[in-house]
Amino acid sequence: MTHNTSGAPFDGRRFSNLSGHGGSGGWAALRWMLTRRPGRWPAQVENPPAPKPLDRVADDTIRATLIGHATVLLQLSGLNILTDPIWSICAGPTSWLGVKRVRAPAIAFADLPKIDIVLLSHNHYDHLDRPTLAALAKRDDPLIVTGLKVARSVPSRRTVELDWWDSHRLSPDVRATYVPAEHFSARGAFDRNASLWGGFVLETPAGTIYFAGDTGDGTHFAAIHARFGPMALSFIPIGAYQPRWMMAPVHMNPAEAVAASRTVASAVTLPIHFGVFPLADDGFDDPTIGLTAALAAIEAAGISLDFRLPPFGQPVVIETMPSRSLR
Repeated sequence: MTHNTSGAPFDGRRFSNLSGHGGSGGWAALRWMLTRRPGRWPAQVENPPAPKPLDRVADDTIRATLIGHATVLLQLSGLNILTDPIWSICAGPTSWLGVKRVRAPAIAFADLPKIDIVLLSHNHYDHLDRPTLAALAKRDDPLIVTGLKVARSVPSRRTVELDWWDSHRLSPDVRATYVPAEHFSARGAFDRNASLWGGFVLETPAGTIYFAGDTGDGTHFAAIHARFGPMALSFIPIGAYQPRWMMAPVHMNPAEAVAASRTVASAVTLPIHFGVFPLADDGFDDPTIGLTAALAAIEAAGISLDFRLPPFGQPVVIETMPSRSLR
């Protein structure tokens, strides 16, 4: 593992964003709860039939399957990687207390191939789901790669914690780097920002991949592009963005997601963090409607962007876009 001293701001107790904003909490959260006007969500959404994932992908392609929320199955260079896996019914501290999902995972847990690596962006319940991680640890014992001070919440002994810009080799030719995000962390009332949050960049023989995790807009996108160059594939969140006075520091809206995709110069972008958990006041269809409008606006301005919206569970195959060789 390599360590870069220009990591996340940390005062010895709490981490901070590059912007200095710590995420709206306390009285702001109470105000939101008292004034909420949530959009419409269905009680249940059925997934279309999806093919069972391949056991491995050994050629020079990237195979990405959106499973739901921020859970993605990435298959490349002989590795099976899951991001922020959650198969639980509720995102919360218990199986019944929390935000209930309206859409089941698009791939059944039993149909997952053997998982080698789990990338955990941060410790929120909708991203770090202990029951799912415990089931993965029992079945496959994957390596868990995450941010500083997150491993204490992970039911596995095979963990690697990274600061922003730290890297860890997942295999001889695949390297993961933990990169900044504008967000916050907490699993209880007294641990706010006591652990780190972030995204991941994967340097692979098939191209460079960016998983943004959970983030608001910010200068980190330009910093990531400056370090890694254009992305072959990016996963960028588009949901849980209303009301803006509350959510803007920590969650992008669809127009900001489109702008972020352009900033990191992504050849192909897939949306995450929408259509599963009603976490904020945007309605079920608002993120996809907003994404369609944002893409139409840049197309009208003569700008081409491959920002796709595939059905959950349907694999997207990206052809080789070689990245820089690993040192």
